[in-house]
Formats: sequence, C-alpha cells, structure tokens
Amino acid sequence: MKVWLIRDLEPTPLDGNEVRLLRAGMLSRALSHRGHETTWFTSAFNHYSRKLRPPGRFNCEAGLTIEVLPGQGYRNNIGFARLLHNARFGRHFLEAARGASDRPDLILADMPTTEAASAAVRFGRETGLPTVVTVRDLWPDFFADFFPKPLRPLIDLGLRRLDQQARYACRNATSLIGISEDYLAWGQRKGERNSSLDRVFHLGYPRPDLFDERSVDEVMSQFEIPRRAKVAAFVGSWGVTYDLPLLLQTAELLKDQEDLIMAVAGDWTLRPDLAAAFRRLPNVRILGWLDKNQVSALLSRSFVGLLPYRSNAPQGLPNKIFEYMAYGVYQITTLSGEAARLLEETGSGRRVDAGSVHALAAAIQDALIHETDEDMRRLRRATFQARFEASKIYDSLIDHLELVVEGYSEARLS
Repeated sequence: MKVWLIRDLEPTPLDGNEVRLLRAGMLSRALSHRGHETTWFTSAFNHYSRKLRPPGRFNCEAGLTIEVLPGQGYRNNIGFARLLHNARFGRHFLEAARGASDRPDLILADMPTTEAASAAVRFGRETGLPTVVTVRDLWPDFFADFFPKPLRPLIDLGLRRLDQQARYACRNATSLIGISEDYLAWGQRKGERNSSLDRVFHLGYPRPDLFDERSVDEVMSQFEIPRRAKVAAFVGSWGVTYDLPLLLQTAELLKDQEDLIMAVAGDWTLRPDLAAAFRRLPNVRILGWLDKNQVSALLSRSFVGLLPYRSNAPQGLPNKIFEYMAYGVYQITTLSGEAARLLEETGSGRRVDAGSVHALAAAIQDALIHETDEDMRRLRRATFQARFEASKIYDSLIDHLELVVEGYSEARLS
C-alpha cells in the first residue's frame, strides 16, 4: 500500500547517517521492509538542531520518499513563532496534497500538531481516503500551565482554535492511536468516540547497537568521564517541560559523592545560563547534542537514567523510558501515572516527587548501591526486547494499518 505520513518535528534520514530516528523514522523503515511505499511530509526546519533543510522531494531510500515543505522555524518551543510555523506547515501540507498527481491508500498523521492532523483528516474526507491519527501529546491542553494564572483565561481563548482542530481530527479520523492508554482515552474524549479501530501502540525503541569496550572507552574519554565513574545520565531536550534546575540542585547536593558523574546531554544553547551553572560543578559533564553512537556509549556505561519533569508536565509514556530500558539503565522519574506504574511493574525504576531535590539525590544514591547488579541490567534489557523493541511494535502497528485500509475499502464497496 501507499502511505502518506505527516510528521514534522522529528529527525529524518536526510539529517545524517548518525541521527537517531524516532517514531516516524522507525515506522517508515518498517513499512519499507514490509514492501509498502511511504511519503513522509515534514518541514524544512529541524526541531532538534534548529537548522534548516532544503525544501524539495527526496527519494531517500527504497520505499521512502521525503517531502520537505517550506518552514521558517522558531527559537522557543512554546511561543507565537512556533504556532505560526505549525499553522503554515498544516497549510503547506494541504496545498501539496491537493496538488499531488498520485493518491495514497492511507494517510497517517501525528498530533501534535493539531494543524497537520486536522489538515490530513480534512483531506481524507475530501478524497474518501482512510485516515489514522496518533495522539502523542495532550496538545494544546497543557499550554496554559506555562503562563501566570491571571493570563490563563486569555491564553485559553487564544488556544480555542487549536482545541477545535484537535477535536475535529480525533472525531473524524478512521482510526485513533494512542502512545499510551491515557493518551488514547484523552483522544477519544476529544473526539467523543469509541471505535473498534482505536488502538494503543507504544513508541518503542530500536534494539541498540552495543559497541566493544574500546570504542565505548574512546567516546567516554571524549566526554572526560573516567571508566570507574558511576554515571547518572540525562539524555533529552532542554525544553520547558524538563525540570533541569532540579538536576542542577541535585548535582550541587551530591558534588562530594565519590566517583559520581552527572552527564547532561542535549541542546544546552536553549538555556545557556543554566548550562553555565552546571559547568561550575566538578561532578557534571555538559555533553551537548549526541549522535546515536555517542548515546549508545553513554547509556552503556550509565547506572542511572534521569527523567526530571516539571510537576505539570504533560508527558505520559515518553520515548526516553524505552530508550533507557533498552540499555538496562535504572530509571528515576518525577512523572506519575502510567510512567510510574510501568517502571514499578517492570522493575526498571522508581518515581520521586517532582521538585524534591533531597528525594532525587537519595534515590540516586540508593540506586548506585542496590540497582547496579549486571543480572538486574540484563533483566531490564530482556523486558525491553520482549515488550517494547521497535520491530515488534511497528510490525503490529503495520498489521493494524493494513486492517484499516482493507476494512475501509470493503465498507466503500458494500
């Protein structure tokens, strides 16, 4: 079948051989391996590197074409410039779709963004094509939490159009997918629906490439992390939903802990003052943005994986949980709900109260004593491979997409 995949915000194979592909990249390659053809619509703006790609249509690899639409980008993850970028991307997709000479068998869009998801569903309704919407974030419900309370009624008013787009996409998609049970339930409430075609498919993560000790030593040496160090790592964005000041305060509290290194990766240029404060601590390494080989080396040597989120963060089951689990790293998170339940159920980690410096510091110290056994690490990796490895998840997802197309075609013929 021919699939249109509408997903901005993610790295693509066009961004380099060492880029870490996320959900859209993993799904597009899984579709290719199953013999399907995918056209992936994204924008010229790379959300992670903050660089621009050249617009155009690129035959990237067998079975995968990437359509790069114009996009001006933005500096901050929350702000008017990003909303404008998202609106233009939705409009550019609709223009490209209506002008395309060939039609797909299925349109698959992620939400966020609401603009792209609603545009994809609108085009599907115009042309009689089945559409699938994946709920990956509770967008825009959590936006108001990042503004002072007196401004929230005004912000809610300004976000009304985004909420209408979310409701339209969730109500009219042929199938609704959630990356967790709670996210699917949220989308079903938005769309006032309960379809037999609605499903949950976790984000998953590809089975990691584990390198030999010498290669790992070379990377860790570049990071100035000695082999004997006990590493607690954060690998993620420096966006506003992450409580990185909590990590800073925790590192200050633990600066006399023998052999402990806190490795903080990600685009620190988004918060340069915070990065400067981290650098003043002898037990912290600021690593910048890492490629997939560097991530593999770091997590292979890390004992603890950190997931510090603000108390009002909207994340349910973020991709970071599965990435850490793939390496057998013991996780400490401030998320409650599904994330905390999954870590407890699988023995992969624990939750501490959001914003509690002493609780996070104590949890790190406890983990370094009781959770570093190699048998425990192997067990966590085995759990990942059995339940959350990308090839299993995306094979099941493709089975579902094929079912949607088949059922839609049969319904139109009957």
